[in-house]
Amino acid sequence: MATLNAALDAIERHLNFPRSRSTGVSRRLQEAILLPSGAPGVPPDMDDDNVLDLVVALASDTELHNAVDAVEAFHRMTPGGVSLVDAPQSIPSAPIAVAILIEDARAGVADARKSQIEISHNASALALHKPAAQAVRFCMPGQDAGHWASRGHHKSITLNVAAIADALDDIFGKVIA
Repeated sequence: MATLNAALDAIERHLNFPRSRSTGVSRRLQEAILLPSGAPGVPPDMDDDNVLDLVVALASDTELHNAVDAVEAFHRMTPGGVSLVDAPQSIPSAPIAVAILIEDARAGVADARKSQIEISHNASALALHKPAAQAVRFCMPGQDAGHWASRGHHKSITLNVAAIADALDDIFGKVIA
């Protein structure tokens, strides 16, 4: 576990999201009980998933009051927008797929470290770009993942998986491969 302040510092250092913005976003996520709040005199303890939720909220580049919606949408995204009701447990949702990719990068898997995560600001969608592989797109169930760029003006941010992995290593310590 790590403190929120350590997470905010590492996110600024490795991903260049300003601390001034990430502080406000983290407060909104805490109010919605998506991030831990701590107790009087005790800083909140963050885990890997909490940090990834915060990074997704920051990368969504939305208004502050919509940060919670961005994280909740991230938790509901499925591969290609398919319904996962009665689907095998082996089919990961977006948070699981992202966590697996980043854990591989933290363990030193070269292709994982070269990968990128693209987060769409206005389509509630995410794409994993791996070297020499077709992008894996996640979106809300019922959406067509193949048309996210054709919904009018499209805005997205692409994050290097290695930078996220390095931030997590900075926060939680290196993963021993």
